[in-house]
Amino acid sequence: MCSVIGHAGATGGKNDELTISEALRDPLIAMVLRADGVTSEEFKRVLQTAAREWKLNRPTLSEEMGRNRR
Repeated sequence: MCSVIGHAGATGGKNDELTISEALRDPLIAMVLRADGVTSEEFKRVLQTAAREWKLNRPTLSEEMGRNRR
């Protein structure tokens, strides 16, 4: 699963980021979506698109290592 949002404690200690599935089940996110008139299906598509784009454009490990040496 792709993580989308930093959120301490929400994932039972496995890491500090929500997966797309967890974000879609989150009651606070659901309230904001309703208030904004966004369906959960629309939000899911946005998150999936963003995750795909991030995977395609994220730096390689060697690029990250070079960036950390500066």
